[in-house]
Amino acid sequence: MAQETEYPSEAEIQFARRFIDAEKERHLGNYQASLELFDRCQILNPKSDAVHFGKGKVYLEQEQYGLAETAFESAYAIDPDNKWYALSYAQVLLDQLKFKDASKVYKRVTSAYPQDTELKLDYANTLLFAGKEKAALKVYDEIEAITGPSHEINLRKSEYFISQHKYEAAVEELKKLIALYPEDSQLYGMLAELYRAQGKIDEAIQMFEDAYKADPSNPIFQLSLAEYYDRTNMPDTAFSYLRKAFYNPNLDIDRKVGVLLRMYDKADQDRVTRQRVLGLCEAVVETHPAEAKAYSIYGDFLNLEGDKTGALRQFHKATELDPSRFAIWSQILLIESELNLTEALADDSKRALELFPAQPTVYFFNGIANTQLERWEEAVKSLRIGAQMVIGNNALSAQMLASLGDAYNEVGRELSSDSAYEAALLFDPNNTYVLNNYSYFLSLRGEKLERAKEMSAKTLTLEPDNASYLDTYGWILYQMKAYEEAETFLGKALLNGGENSAEVLEHFGDVLFHSDRKEEAIGYWKRALELEGNNDLLQQKVETRTLNE
Repeated sequence: MAQETEYPSEAEIQFARRFIDAEKERHLGNYQASLELFDRCQILNPKSDAVHFGKGKVYLEQEQYGLAETAFESAYAIDPDNKWYALSYAQVLLDQLKFKDASKVYKRVTSAYPQDTELKLDYANTLLFAGKEKAALKVYDEIEAITGPSHEINLRKSEYFISQHKYEAAVEELKKLIALYPEDSQLYGMLAELYRAQGKIDEAIQMFEDAYKADPSNPIFQLSLAEYYDRTNMPDTAFSYLRKAFYNPNLDIDRKVGVLLRMYDKADQDRVTRQRVLGLCEAVVETHPAEAKAYSIYGDFLNLEGDKTGALRQFHKATELDPSRFAIWSQILLIESELNLTEALADDSKRALELFPAQPTVYFFNGIANTQLERWEEAVKSLRIGAQMVIGNNALSAQMLASLGDAYNEVGRELSSDSAYEAALLFDPNNTYVLNNYSYFLSLRGEKLERAKEMSAKTLTLEPDNASYLDTYGWILYQMKAYEEAETFLGKALLNGGENSAEVLEHFGDVLFHSDRKEEAIGYWKRALELEGNNDLLQQKVETRTLNE
């Protein structure tokens, strides 16, 4: 008897159409419309696992994890044998850090697919996150029984054993991995560290020695051996491996620079270490000749050694390769200033200004160089701009303004000079350089002598035996016509080194002349002239035997 064909009901047709439309709207990103269509499907078939699963995907794509969890859970409850429902449910639980709940789902799925090692691996990892290490270890063993040792599985097992202080078991896992991946240098390092944690330093070193013999060009093995021999107080052997690593072009420059920086403090204290480090710096330059940082780090250690000329040479090479690093330019300008390389300082600071127009210290060095070269207007320009840029550095502000005051004085802009000095003292009221220069220039002009006397007296409070400060104070008293008191302080200046200063000798002669001790005065002028033979005014005093004021 022929069977009659069964046709879908109207409700089933509507369900199918709406389900397809719901999926279509989801793919288009029209999530609200998709959910409304799935809801209509659910009215037509309340027990449809596919509808719950579809709604879960909509919620998940909107990162509404709680609603997605409910939907996936419903789909999984209706059809617990559906692998994809289970995995989607487990994943959304993981997304919410619900590791214990997720592990229960994975347990059921893996029991249904006992040979699926990917599933087992996810299960084991989830157990780890859930804090069930022993259960995870059991699953890892099951995976290893199916696939044999593997990097991820045995590494996880070794990490677990280490966390439980079961070092021997961890060693066995790492040995399995080394047998499988003999080229993986990280594994040797981990095993060596395990040995070290157990106090088995000899085994740790032997581990790296074996690795080094198998691959003598591996810079990681060379570095590791250097480190371990250093720890065992065998510096010569350690350095021999370190030198090999540094001459190894396969070791990147950043690793080398990192090692050198860690050695800086010891090199600062120990000359033998410093000499060895300089040799390593030469290796870095040789193996990385196109890297600016190779020359920069070499310059740092030459500077530490006191070889400023050599350091300057390396810093210049660094800027040739990479002119954008301000720290290197700062070192160049500082060293040129210390070595009194005035022309070089002027040239390099000018170039640095083009590269770093917002750095006040560059203006400072440029101003200082031009001051020393007596390019006063250029000095004024740089120092004025730089002084306006300094923020939050009182010492630099005071230095900059002090130098600006000097430069203004040289070009005859006395009011601007006074203003610069006053501003400098606001930043550093005890700056003896400013106090002395400002008060001395006022005394030469015969202006604000009480203010000059007050500032000069402060310098003597701070440095009572400074010949220059004693001379300034004596000269201010001279200008105030307090000749007897002036003679006292100028005499102290002579006793504290002023005998070698033409200026102090001349001043003392002047005050003696006002005390009617003409012959003694002329004697001091002559001594001053011997020290400063090109002083026309002083020559005139000697020849005319008078002050000519």
